[in-house]
Amino acid sequence: MKWALALLLVVFIQAQAVGGFSPAVDYIWLGARWVQLPKFPGDVGVVSVSFYFSQQQIDVAIALTSTCVYITPLESVQLPSAGPGVVTVSIKVAVRELDRVCPMTVIFKSRHQVSGASLSTGLEKVEYVELYIPPYPTAEVKTVGTVYLNTPSTIELIISSPHRLVGIATIQGIGARVLEPAGYVVVNNTLSTIRVVVVADSPNAALRVDIQTRDWLGTPVVLTYTVPMSVTPPPTSLVEITPTVLYSNRYNEVNITVLLPFEVDGNAVVTISGGAAPLSSFTIPISKGRGSSIINVYPIATAVTFTTQINYLIGGVSKTEVVTATAAVQPAVGGVARVEVKPTRLLAGLANNMSIVVKALGYFNVSLTVTNAAVDKAMPFYFGGSGEAAANLVVTPLSTLPVSINVNVYTAHGVEQYTVQIPVVSSSIFTVVPRPSLVKSGGNRSIVLNIVNSGDIAVERAVVTISPGTSAIIASTYTYQVGSLRPLDSVELPISFIAPVTLSGAVPFVYTIVYTTELGTVGSVQGTFYIQAVQVPMVNITSAVVVPATPEPKRTFYISLSVVNRGFSQISNLQVEAAVPRGVAPVTSPIYFAGALDPQQTASIPMSFNASSPGIYEIKFTLSYTDVYGNIYTIPYTVTVTVVNSTPPAPTPTASPTGGGHGVVLAIVAAAVVVAVALSIFRKQMKRPTSTETR
Repeated sequence: MKWALALLLVVFIQAQAVGGFSPAVDYIWLGARWVQLPKFPGDVGVVSVSFYFSQQQIDVAIALTSTCVYITPLESVQLPSAGPGVVTVSIKVAVRELDRVCPMTVIFKSRHQVSGASLSTGLEKVEYVELYIPPYPTAEVKTVGTVYLNTPSTIELIISSPHRLVGIATIQGIGARVLEPAGYVVVNNTLSTIRVVVVADSPNAALRVDIQTRDWLGTPVVLTYTVPMSVTPPPTSLVEITPTVLYSNRYNEVNITVLLPFEVDGNAVVTISGGAAPLSSFTIPISKGRGSSIINVYPIATAVTFTTQINYLIGGVSKTEVVTATAAVQPAVGGVARVEVKPTRLLAGLANNMSIVVKALGYFNVSLTVTNAAVDKAMPFYFGGSGEAAANLVVTPLSTLPVSINVNVYTAHGVEQYTVQIPVVSSSIFTVVPRPSLVKSGGNRSIVLNIVNSGDIAVERAVVTISPGTSAIIASTYTYQVGSLRPLDSVELPISFIAPVTLSGAVPFVYTIVYTTELGTVGSVQGTFYIQAVQVPMVNITSAVVVPATPEPKRTFYISLSVVNRGFSQISNLQVEAAVPRGVAPVTSPIYFAGALDPQQTASIPMSFNASSPGIYEIKFTLSYTDVYGNIYTIPYTVTVTVVNSTPPAPTPTASPTGGGHGVVLAIVAAAVVVAVALSIFRKQMKRPTSTETR
């Protein structure tokens, strides 16, 4: 608004001059504004100052001075003439901090001004202005949540900024497909949370976030970030059948329940083998991740297998899974004896505690044989009793096929034969997921291991041991004791390790889980999970050489900075920017762009300057660079330069051929005067009374 009013006033004055009237004013201060903004603390900006003069000014000097520590002018402007009219000049300044207000003084001096056909005394004006240093757009972007591999997952993308960030954000997938949002998202705050639905096609999937915004002057700015995501395999669906033991020679009502890992709709097609049913297949509708149905089954084999093909749609992606469940078959109740076997399921590859109870009238004997499993007792095994007898075995299934138990009961009424089929289920009932799965190399790192009981059997207790799977890191072996875990329950276990700065890529950890189930079975699971280590660049300025070591005023001197990449990854956008104090001016550009720097390599960056007068000057350098993920780093560095005048040689005294005798006479006269003064002082001392005479 102030600039508009000033321009209107200038137009009005010029109109008066054109119309034959003399201008109403000779000078108007039009203010100062930014024409090039600093992007970060230590950056260089450009300030434009403007004046209006009704007469031409000769031999003009324009200087900008700061009364605060936030802005340091880097130059002044000298013009042979300026005006009449609006005069605008640009001055470079170094900025130490952003989002600050700095009082500034603008000094205008001209030696002469043109008055008609003659020159008169020039002008000297001092103007004061409060210059606001606006912040430059920047942001920190991260994701919160877990992404399941090849499955639509919902996570949160958090964009935070120290100042209000206004613009639009576009999200793209790297090794992933972004389903939502389909277009751009408006960002208008210091903290923005965006809901993202993404399908990860790779375990190393990431998001690319482009934020289109504008700086304080309205210039378009694009901020680009690569944000890694935590990717893990998706959980599997579950199929439960009730009861798990069917009776032969009759129809049995079987309740089949399908549980999906997500609250989505779908259907399940069930086919039956080892049994007869009214239909060849049954369709179970699934609503919000759950579906159930009752099926009448007539067993025609020693075991009935239910094969379930599950189909559902999540986030526009079709998923298909095949899950099987088996029910054992035993003779229908009706004989003299009754056989009960517990548990009704066995875990494959583990030692299971099995109890066999036989009930009959009077005294009886029993012989039993177990097939497709290893047993801790010799087969056949004999036991007996009156009314009821029991046998306890330790049974280890040899495969995933059902374990057959053949029981012969000898009573006074004869021999009864029974066969019981016990289904065998997988023993891999744990899912292990590390969070976070991405850490920085170098230093002590802590993660949390999330252990989920993904099976359908409750775990009574478990002992978890975690140890490093490589010698590339330093880590202890952790041992935790876990209590009861029902199906789909989880527990979080913290671990820490030291990652060397040279570490990069996948870091393996080996875990062992020894557990006891609700069936009394003791099992052991071993596996490996991985943590991705990312290297952080380490760049330093090792030395600075000033040539010549002691520069002279108004002569060019050079400063060479030695930069070394001590890290183990390449850096890019390497540049050095110099901020000079008053009295020193850069000869070449104060910004030197060096580009990329490979690991374990050095670069020499030369810059030249000129000092106007002797003195001790501190030249501040700011080194900036970006890593492979687009993160920006800055390093300040100060070089002290002493500028002195050159010392002229001392003149050699020469004897004058005509004045040599005169010099000897002067020396003799001076010696005589000294002797006379000394004698006078001695006589006065002799005339003074002693201390006895004074009394």
